[in-house]
Amino acid sequence: MDKNSMLYWWDLVKDLPIPKPKTIIIKLEPELVDLIFKCYYETLDYGKSKACEKVKPKLREIFEKMKKVVNELGGFPVFLRTDYTSGKHYSYKNPLYRLDSEKDFEKIWVLICECHEPLNITFLLPPKPHALVLREWLNIETWTSKINHYNKIEVRFFIKDGKITEVYPYYHFSGLAEKYYDRLSEEGLRELWQDYKNYIEVIKNDLKTLVKYALIIAKHVDGYWSLDFAKAGKWYFIDMALGKVSWKPKEIMKEDRELLARTKEISVCGFCNE
Repeated sequence: MDKNSMLYWWDLVKDLPIPKPKTIIIKLEPELVDLIFKCYYETLDYGKSKACEKVKPKLREIFEKMKKVVNELGGFPVFLRTDYTSGKHYSYKNPLYRLDSEKDFEKIWVLICECHEPLNITFLLPPKPHALVLREWLNIETWTSKINHYNKIEVRFFIKDGKITEVYPYYHFSGLAEKYYDRLSEEGLRELWQDYKNYIEVIKNDLKTLVKYALIIAKHVDGYWSLDFAKAGKWYFIDMALGKVSWKPKEIMKEDRELLARTKEISVCGFCNE
């Protein structure tokens, strides 16, 4: 099993004493995934083979399982992903990762076929999925109203050999400035920077809690990993992946160095009196 698959890492962390969204995994047969790929691309080419008739009853079974899972999670909305990705960069108007009704179950076609290999060679996409994952919906807090995306309060830690090695705001200003340079005025970029500094302060104010959670995971997981946390009233651990394939900013800012220095300080002596 690929270690980036949630089927691998979820078993390592699911029972740790850290807040996590309620999570239920529906495993997919490899033959069904292959058939979904085949029929999806045949449909795009206006073709239809007899083999694709077999996918309909199999998908109805998956949809019935999804209905039961939604009820177990407390009803809609529900967060959708595969064992590799939520496809959150695919669409903004009607995101793949949010299920608001049973009609949204059809999103699994795009989530599986457009957000994974093997046919897309433009981007480095994960391999074919092994499972669908439905999770409790979290109303993640935002740090700015200046932009409509990339504005959630999330943070990424890197761990290795039981220690925290790096920490960054998940939505890093170096990438945001590049993305929005032509879309915002100079004043708009300055305002975005002020909001970004408040975003960092939120992380700093809760850093002791975040470091505690990251270290709990680090002591139960071998190797080099990234860990993602999101704030929805309280902080939740939401995702992880091998560190060598995880995004990190190319430009290390003064604020990043300060955040890491405080993190290391807390790691060394922050829990001495507990």
